[in-house]
Amino acid sequence: MSRYPDHYNLQHRERDRDPRSQLFAGRTGGSADPGQPSSSWAASSSFRAATPNSRGQYGDTTMSELESQNDTELEGLSAKVKMLKDITVAIGDEVTDSSRLLSTMNDGFDQTRTFLSGTMGRMTRMGWCVWLGFIALLFLFFVWVWLF
Repeated sequence: MSRYPDHYNLQHRERDRDPRSQLFAGRTGGSADPGQPSSSWAASSSFRAATPNSRGQYGDTTMSELESQNDTELEGLSAKVKMLKDITVAIGDEVTDSSRLLSTMNDGFDQTRTFLSGTMGRMTRMGWCVWLGFIALLFLFFVWVWLF
């Protein structure tokens, strides 16, 4: 049994928050939800088909309706273009911030590498001095044992 009630569909809520699903929702021949069957544009359209008269001309009312339909579709397209622009600007900002962070991290790693190589060099010199001192003490011990 699901922990959420039937009317509380988590995937539906996540999809509604996603700007890409809002961008491609509507009368484009498919639905934003991949689980939903796609419907044709003509079946979902509330517009009536425009047919010319016997001379191939359209009436003023038909032309006015077509202009109204064009304006409605143009508003929808403008909203989608604005949404695409906002998404693109957000991606550009994220890329800029990520590049800045990577540059800072690269500088930090470079400073750490320099610091560790200097420390390693000092430890190597100290290590040789310690080994030479140990060998010198061992030699003196053998000399002392041999002489006394």
